[in-house]
Amino acid sequence: MKHLQQACRAGQLPDIALHFAGLLHRLDPNADESVLLAGALAGEQVISGEVCIDLSHLADSTVFDSDDTPGMSAPDLDTWQQALKSSPLVSDGTVTAPLVITPDGRLYLYRYFELERRLAELIMQRTQICDGSIDSTQLEAALETLFADDATSADQRSAATLAVHNRFTVISGGPGTGKTATVVRILALLSRLELVAPERMLLCAPTGKAAARLREALANTLPAVTAGDTLPTDAVTAHRLLGWRPGKKPRYHAGRPLHCDLLVLDEASMVDLALMVSILEALPEHARLILLGDRDQLSSVEAGAVLGDICCAADSGTLADSLAPLTHNWRFGINSPIAGLAGAVREARTADAIAILDDPDATQVMLQSAHEDDALDALLAERVIPVYVEVAQLVREGADAKTVFEKLSELMVLCAHRHGPRGVTDINERISSQLGAAAVLLAGQYAYPGQPLMVTRNDPALGLFNGDIGIVMPDNNAPGRLQAVFLDAGGDEHGISLGRLPERQIGYAMTVHKSQGSQARQVVLVLPTQLSPVLSRELIYTGITRAEQSLEIWGDREVLASAISRSAQRATGLSARLQGRSASGP
Repeated sequence: MKHLQQACRAGQLPDIALHFAGLLHRLDPNADESVLLAGALAGEQVISGEVCIDLSHLADSTVFDSDDTPGMSAPDLDTWQQALKSSPLVSDGTVTAPLVITPDGRLYLYRYFELERRLAELIMQRTQICDGSIDSTQLEAALETLFADDATSADQRSAATLAVHNRFTVISGGPGTGKTATVVRILALLSRLELVAPERMLLCAPTGKAAARLREALANTLPAVTAGDTLPTDAVTAHRLLGWRPGKKPRYHAGRPLHCDLLVLDEASMVDLALMVSILEALPEHARLILLGDRDQLSSVEAGAVLGDICCAADSGTLADSLAPLTHNWRFGINSPIAGLAGAVREARTADAIAILDDPDATQVMLQSAHEDDALDALLAERVIPVYVEVAQLVREGADAKTVFEKLSELMVLCAHRHGPRGVTDINERISSQLGAAAVLLAGQYAYPGQPLMVTRNDPALGLFNGDIGIVMPDNNAPGRLQAVFLDAGGDEHGISLGRLPERQIGYAMTVHKSQGSQARQVVLVLPTQLSPVLSRELIYTGITRAEQSLEIWGDREVLASAISRSAQRATGLSARLQGRSASGP
């Protein structure tokens, strides 16, 4: 334990991982040091979003090595596996133990081993249930009505056909590929074929912000796509759908399933392992499940890479009949620099990505060097500050909330990190400082008319959720007071006094993670000056695909190139389980 404690003091091991190793030591005071090391590493990786660790990647290497702390040496693989298998703290998953080791060398915390096993079981059970009672003539007639007979809608038509025949369907595509329009047509198709009544359809998303965007998209899409059809337009968070209660069992679970015949889960890439298990357990066995998302985006903040693992298994052939990829982009033209850059980053074609950014004719995308602070501040002054000055001016002139939000939606400033240089806190402070110099934000003023705010904690009673953006505006019912104004999915505004708001932060910049599912006409992606573990091609791709019309990346080309060359792929065993390649327990 001494070496682990030193690593924790040096900031190389999280406190919670050290505490878990300490628990193992108390449970078995005679535990081999390599077992305690493995437990600490497994606990550390879960915090980072990994479900397990691959011992072969760490065996016979030095861990927690720094100038201030002597490193620990991990044993060779055979020795390490033998020590773990002989420890009472470790099992093969057939009995409960703090750690689980699999024959293929993965080490899990028991909770995550069981969650992964259960999810694979639930998915495979659902894929084995297909609806064979479909009248093919009726189906083709309905498809002809809902989908244009041209090459651009072929992917969407195939997705709809899968959703009719299957109880489990995954529709994956990047921004602009028509995921929402496709699912609206699927809802109409299932209703017209009398397979699912509209009142038995449920729609949800992992966050309040994503649920609001889904409601907005449905409201905008339904009249144009399925005029005359009565279809659901409401969408809630997955936690609200399940009746999540802190410290208690969800209201809906395996013993009390949801009242539905179809569930649509949007932004599925953001759903972690534990939440996905809860959703599938609460879904009636006969009900259809449709997952919507972009397999190439960042994975969930919590442990797991569920959508990516499912799609990977489909690539292998196991779930091929459940995956419907959407490839035609309706938002960007075939020669769009944004689409070309996103594709190059997604496929790790670093040279092509840099060439697009360097192309003087590709005016929609740009790479700006901002290594020095003065250069960064100059870019903020030129490209960002004028937007927030204009937002404040609109509020002072009495513009309505919709007009102010429309102006605010022109620009999105994204950062890879929350804290540290070039992180959200740093950028927000720099913007605040410059707004102070422009006399928009006065000294000692904690809020001003026109200031954007981001909610950082859910407050269902107020209808606010983590990630919601509001704008500080005068309270017309209380002269001299300020309130935060938010727009709901229908475009209606509601104001909340600043004193009643839940936890929030200044909303000039946000992390790429927070931006998932959002779009803006112009996007600025600020990179750190040095490569960090957070940077990956998935993060860069997610940032790029927030842009509708123009994108600027502020950073060094070397840092960008290194990020594109790295994948944020997480250590999990779900894909292997779905492919039947895992002999890891029951």
